[in-house]
Amino acid sequence: EGDGDLKGGASDTDPNDGKNHQEDRKAMWATLKNMIGADVMSVFSVPVFIMEPMSTLQKMAEILQYQHLLDEAADEDDEDARLALVTAYAVSVYSTMERTKKPFNPILGETYELKLNDGKSTAIYEQVSHHPPIGAGHADTEKWTYDITSAVKTKFMGNWVDVFPIGRTRIHLKRTNETFNIVPPTSRINNLIVGRIWVDTFGDMRVQNLTTK
Repeated sequence: EGDGDLKGGASDTDPNDGKNHQEDRKAMWATLKNMIGADVMSVFSVPVFIMEPMSTLQKMAEILQYQHLLDEAADEDDEDARLALVTAYAVSVYSTMERTKKPFNPILGETYELKLNDGKSTAIYEQVSHHPPIGAGHADTEKWTYDITSAVKTKFMGNWVDVFPIGRTRIHLKRTNETFNIVPPTSRINNLIVGRIWVDTFGDMRVQNLTTK
């Protein structure tokens, strides 16, 4: 992907891309201007020019690229270090925030499978609700199990939209028989209509060891 495509600028191959992109944004504003304060996840279909050529299920699966942190947490003897490693895993999802385009919503019942690094385990994801869009995922390895529910509420505020995660992630370490719960903070997608789109994340991320409290 070219940097110009990610940031909404003109491409090197077509001098009209920048102009067309701005016209697309104006058309989107015509659709959105009466939706200030609304939850836009279930109100309208966003234009394709702000979409990324992948599904939300695949985006959910990307988080497991840092599964080695869970392996290390499962082998760690120190309780505080285990919590730190699980927290590092929770934070790792934000490594993809520079990619600001929205993945496509899967159809109801659509699945996605990911082979894990141990060569034996598979993570499986499914779109379990269409309105509102909700995805769920599960992975089971020799050292840990991983469950995620991806669901959000949004609030459209003109040139930005706030995204409030209402799903949750749970990780169970088998050796220590501990379960961790992850609740992510709010994110804001800035410059939807005017300027370069970028994502800010603010507030508290809560990572709790449910076994030890």
